[in-house]
Amino acid sequence: MGSVLAILAAVPYFGSRPLVASSVAVLFVALGSFEAGGGAAPYSTPLAKVVIATIFAVSLVQRFAWDHVEAVWPRLISWRWRAAVATATVSGMVFAGYRVGAFASSAERPISELLLGGLVVGAMGALTLAFARARTRIRQGLEAIPGADELGVLLVLDAGEMLFVMGGIALCAFAPTAATIAVLPIIGLVTWAWRILRAREESERIACPACAMSTHRAALSCPGCGAPRDPSALDMIGRTARAPAADTQAHVFALLARCRCRACAEPLEAGGPDACCARCGARAFPTPDDIRMFLRAADLALLRILLLLALIGAVPIIGLVAGLCVLRLSSANAVAAHGRWKHRLVARAVRAGLLLAFSLLQVLPFVGAAVVPLIAVASHLSNRRPLQRAAAALVAGAAPVESVPPAPT
Repeated sequence: MGSVLAILAAVPYFGSRPLVASSVAVLFVALGSFEAGGGAAPYSTPLAKVVIATIFAVSLVQRFAWDHVEAVWPRLISWRWRAAVATATVSGMVFAGYRVGAFASSAERPISELLLGGLVVGAMGALTLAFARARTRIRQGLEAIPGADELGVLLVLDAGEMLFVMGGIALCAFAPTAATIAVLPIIGLVTWAWRILRAREESERIACPACAMSTHRAALSCPGCGAPRDPSALDMIGRTARAPAADTQAHVFALLARCRCRACAEPLEAGGPDACCARCGARAFPTPDDIRMFLRAADLALLRILLLLALIGAVPIIGLVAGLCVLRLSSANAVAAHGRWKHRLVARAVRAGLLLAFSLLQVLPFVGAAVVPLIAVASHLSNRRPLQRAAAALVAGAAPVESVPPAPT
């Protein structure tokens, strides 16, 4: 029983970072710290190395490729999380299978030992799946906070999680009893964080008085029955405030700026002039006039914040990071979420090029104050033009065709 618990103690590490956990496990397998059970044949160790190294390669591609792909195709974000959970589950099961001797010959092993090994592998897969899902929900909540990336919060969390996984796998290899004891507070902490996140999400919703469907507090209408309701205003980070929305037009702009449905306030799978809510079916921009009104509101939001960006950007180095964070928190970055995939790709390249070009100028006195506003204006214009063209195309397509009078006879 102790050896089984020592195997299951690796659940939090494979459920958090299968890439790091698999690579550290490969290292300890090569050093002989993890011995396979069941009288494993000599070839079982190389086979385990190949399998875990394959998972390592898949996780590596998942880690670095998806960050760029999802910026261009936001619809694939959900698949990134599913792939992360699947990779964590499979890698945990492979690790447990190796520890119970699943890669060894079963010709001379009793049936009871084979059944126990199968139960351990199944339990490892189920527990890793549950832990990976909880960790994914927590990670999604952190990434949804505007400015978390620019402030370096996610970078610090990634580094801390990496050290946590490396130390945990080492603990499983050299002190399995301590690893078994340590897994209990870890699971308790993750469960506590998951419950807090769930409670926060539930506080953002309310039951519709007409049909009792769960509706976002910022919604202008119920996605089920379509009944109108008084929406709550959105604060700076996109959460609902206690005060009601005073201006409907400004509230609709705030919803679209955060890539939410203008009617039911649910997140849109992808922004753009043709975006449509998957829950209530409302279009993000029903008419070309809606696109123009959205662009005018985004222009005004950018103009209001330019002076603040210049003051923040005047501080060398730190001002660049802080200015980009303020830009991300404000509604001035609203247009960035509503371009088509090729326009988002161009805007991403433009923003990266401007950052590289202006970062050296930002340390110069007075000159650095113009760096962050220039980046904001250039990014805004590169994202604005596609929406402006889409509005013009919709006007041209909806223009009535004048009938040609018949020629006089």
